[in-house]
Amino acid sequence: MLNYRLHGDLDGAPLVVLHGLLGALDNWATFARGQAGKRTVLALDLRNHGGSPHVEGMSYRAMVADVVEVLDSQGITTCDLMGHSMGGKVAMALALQHPALIRRLLVVDIAPKAYPPRHQALLQAMTSMPLAELKSRKQADEWLAPTVKHPFERGFLLKNLGRNADGAFQWQCNLHEIARHYLKISGFPVSEGVFSAPTRFIRGGQSDYVTDDDLSLIQQYFPAAQLMTLDAAGHLPHVQTPEAFGALIEDFLD
Repeated sequence: MLNYRLHGDLDGAPLVVLHGLLGALDNWATFARGQAGKRTVLALDLRNHGGSPHVEGMSYRAMVADVVEVLDSQGITTCDLMGHSMGGKVAMALALQHPALIRRLLVVDIAPKAYPPRHQALLQAMTSMPLAELKSRKQADEWLAPTVKHPFERGFLLKNLGRNADGAFQWQCNLHEIARHYLKISGFPVSEGVFSAPTRFIRGGQSDYVTDDDLSLIQQYFPAAQLMTLDAAGHLPHVQTPEAFGALIEDFLD
């Protein structure tokens, strides 16, 4: 079963949070702490990420089943659901397949469509990193710098880098399996379902992941969807503009 962390007491419908590609539930710790006293947050590590099992396959059907298994194990029959990037695709697919489970849906900087494989160079740089030769995290940062220009983004990715029992660096995520199925992750499962409950899409104004042209596609699947823009944010609005992002979440959920 997936690794998860519960922030607060599970005495009602929690807000379930799903991270993006190469992320982890720890990415949402600051957000979850900010929700203390307002709502319970259940953050998950998706398969092959964080502390969750390293397994074969990265289909959205399998990832949806993983999340449903956690909800069932906790006796959760209804919840609010939020997903970022890849986690947003998992959240959308879950809402379309199991609409009765989801009370309200939040999707962060992703649309229900296939994307060009824009992360292939990044994955190649990560899989080819000479981990056995690294003496410091600075060297890992320098290895990624030609591919990932922004230090903030490199720092985010290098949260996946840990050490084994011998002190050598290793990837904590199942990087091989993620890279092997990347084209599948870039896609989106075709669905004939519709999720009609309240839905809010939040995009970063400095990001190109969700365009104005995507709104018609979004509303085919999610007819009640609103599209909100945080002008100062990029692809990580919950990290880059946390106060403004939190305000949009609270406005929607409250």
